[in-house]
Formats: sequence, C-alpha cells, structure tokens
Amino acid sequence: MSIGIAGGTDTSSTSGEALEAALERVFGYGSFRRLQRPLVEATLAGRDVLAVLPTGAGKSVCFQLPALLSTGVTLVVSPLISLMQDQVEVLRRRGVPAASLSSATAPEGRLATLRNLSDGSLRLLYVSPERLATPSFRALWRTPPIRLVVDEAHCISEWGHDFRPSYRHIADFASLVGNPPIAAFTATATPVTRADIEICLSLRRPFRVIASVDRPNVRWDVRRPRSPVEALDRASDAVRSALRSDPRGSVIVYVPTRARAALVAETLRRLGIRAGYYHAGLHTDVRCRVQRRFLDGDLRVVCATSAFGMGIDHPRIRLVCHYGMPGALESYVQEAGRAGRDGRASRALLLYVPGDREIHATLIRAQWPRLHSVLRAWRAMSRPAAARTEQPPEAALRILRQHGCLVPSEGGTLVPARAPRPHDLYRTLRSGRRRSRIRLAAMRGYVAASGCRREYVALYFGEHAPPCSGCDRCASAGQP
Repeated sequence: MSIGIAGGTDTSSTSGEALEAALERVFGYGSFRRLQRPLVEATLAGRDVLAVLPTGAGKSVCFQLPALLSTGVTLVVSPLISLMQDQVEVLRRRGVPAASLSSATAPEGRLATLRNLSDGSLRLLYVSPERLATPSFRALWRTPPIRLVVDEAHCISEWGHDFRPSYRHIADFASLVGNPPIAAFTATATPVTRADIEICLSLRRPFRVIASVDRPNVRWDVRRPRSPVEALDRASDAVRSALRSDPRGSVIVYVPTRARAALVAETLRRLGIRAGYYHAGLHTDVRCRVQRRFLDGDLRVVCATSAFGMGIDHPRIRLVCHYGMPGALESYVQEAGRAGRDGRASRALLLYVPGDREIHATLIRAQWPRLHSVLRAWRAMSRPAAARTEQPPEAALRILRQHGCLVPSEGGTLVPARAPRPHDLYRTLRSGRRRSRIRLAAMRGYVAASGCRREYVALYFGEHAPPCSGCDRCASAGQP
C-alpha cells in the first residue's frame, strides 16, 4: 500500500508506549496498523486531519483512541443510523462511554445521553448531519466538543459519489461551537473530491494521509452476460465457488434495485445457501437483524443495495459481486474493497447486466428532477400538512433543503424557511445531472476497459499504476 503524508510531524504528549498500551487494553490490538499511529498522534495534537484510507484500514481507531485519551467529548458525524448504532454498541461492550442521538433513539435513551453529555461522562457522541442544523442541538454546546469527526467525508462534496446536502451544515456548526479541530475520514476520494472536502470543512493546514486504493489481494473481474438469466446463473456460480473456497467465508452481492435484491437472495436460498437481502425499504429492525446475522455467520450471503456495508467489520468476505453496474467508480471501489480485509485472496466481480444503462438513466432523472417538479414540491410544502394531497418526491425535498428553502423543525419535520430562487435551483439541477453523468461514464469506462482494471482504477484516483496482481484483462494477456 502506498502512502502520502503531508502537513508536518506533530506528536502529542502521550508516549508511544502509552498509545500501544491503550490500544491493547481497549481494542485488543497488540500494535497499530500501518498509517494509524501518525493519524492518532496528529489528532491528539489538535491538528485538522484529512484521511483517505481503504476499507479495512482501521479508520475508527484513529479517532476513537484519541477520544479516550482526552478530556471532553468527541462529536462524530455519521450518515447512517445503523452505522452509528453498531459502532456505539461495540464501544460500549469495550467499556467506552459512547452514545448516539438519532430519530431511532428512545426518549429515555435521549434523556440519559443528554445527562451524560452535561456531566462530562461521555467520550464519543454520534449524530447524523441533519441534527447539527437543529437549534436545540446547537444550544447544547456551552462547552465545545474537543474535536469534530466527519465520517464518510466524501458526502460533503458535490463531486463525491454520495453527496449529502446535510453535510454542508458541518462547517456552520463548527463555527458556532468555537471551531474545534476537525478530522475527516473517507475510504475513497478523487483529488477533486479531496480538495472540495478541505474547502467545505475549512480545514486549517490539515495533516493528510492518502492511502492507495489498490488492494493487491483482491482480483478484479468483469463479465458481460447476454441476458438477465445468464447473469443470475453467473452470480450464483460465483457465490458457490467463493463459499467452497472458504468454509467460514461470506459474500456480499450488490444490486441496483430492491426487487433484484430479493430475486437474487431467493435464487440462492433455493440452492441451499443461507442468504438474506437488505435495502432501505425494510424496517430498521429488519435491516439490523440481517446485518447482525451476517456478522455472526448465520447468513453466509447478503444481497443488498448500496446502503449495506458501511462500518461492517467482517474480515472473511471472499467475494463482492455486483449484479449490475454501479453508477460511480468511487462507490464501486469502496464496496468491492470490502472483500478480503483479512489479506487473503478474494474477488471483486462485476456483472454488466443488460438494461444497466437504462436503470442508471432513470436513477439520474429521479435524483435530479426537473425544475417544475422542485417548484411543485415547494408549493406543496408551503401548505398546511393536512392540505397536502401527496408527499413530494424525496429528491425535490433534498434540493430545497440544500438551498435553505426547507429546514428541519424541532420535531424533525421539514418546514418552509425562504422562497426558492428558480435560477439557482436550475443551476444546481443541471450541474448535478452533469456530475452524475461524468461519474457514470467513468464507471462504464471501467467495464469497457481493454487494459488492466487495476491500472484504470489507480489512474482515476490520481495514483501511479501498480503492478497487476490479478484482473481478467491481464489474465487474458498471459499476466497474473
């Protein structure tokens, strides 16, 4: 793994021996993984940090350990409720005073968290980016957090593959609570996205660690089945082969639609494979149960949309199969990188299924609707809730929130704030469609590449091409 570190060599007053001792006492690790120590030391020294580390590199330890060795609370901004809950549960089992505040937090849990925050007994508090914009949450911080951690930081950039307008609240919140040091972490970011993260978060001479996206133990393959039936057969064969190669191994099959998740899971179950499916349309309890069964080994395979996998600590994933092409190379690399976290040989297989192009064209239109749809949503939201005949599309509400036209109330519902400017909305929608099409073109370029897959990915992320340690293109040319 290559590494680029810039920004100085600050160290904290905590000795190396003390860091190692705390790492083993709390997390059970005898030594730091490569790249972790400089990030821990920079964070303890109060530096702003930008870290791009691949899945499995141990990002969480880089901010959790400094939080334990400091006095005060570290505020962690995380995009998914399930991810927050999972990390808090693991920390509490290790004796770490951690909590989360989200829409899923029960009233008694919220009161306990606020009490612990007030008396100074919390070390880590996980929240969603949406919560940062609420006046009641902002009013809590009479004493500012000792640091602000931004997980999945690519979400703040319009050039990132999963742009979340609510992440734009982070910089405003930081300025309101005294500009604490900010540590931004993500698994994948192009040079353009990295620069945008630094600008949007107003990072001050950040300590940067940019690791290579290359995973030498993961083989990169693309297949182009001629029909959906052939694609399903190829996916099933790949799953069975991966499970035979490692009796304790697991598989993730990523799909672009909810219907396809259920279809693939049911097909695998008919073959005698313990498979489940996961998507945003399922109840939170169901999703958590599927995730827990997968981590416990009760489910060998999960067929899922892109929401599954963030923060999952599962080292023995032997295959990540994409039954259908993702819409961005960044998301593909992040998802495929969940294979082989234990360093053993694993496989990333992409099946370019007939109809993928049409699916993504539809998804782009849904994500970036026409101007008249957004204005119609504004008119609907300007009426009393009882007078609305239908719920406006989520994408239109997202755009209105991005422009400050809608803001969350204390109860969590969206309320009008100011009238939209149609010209500004039009520019946002047009540029959003353009960025999505550029990312999709890069993804299609990966599928159609005539040369080394690994080289294509490296060049896209601004790296030098590594020697190929396994891809279908180089294998057909007689290389490894």
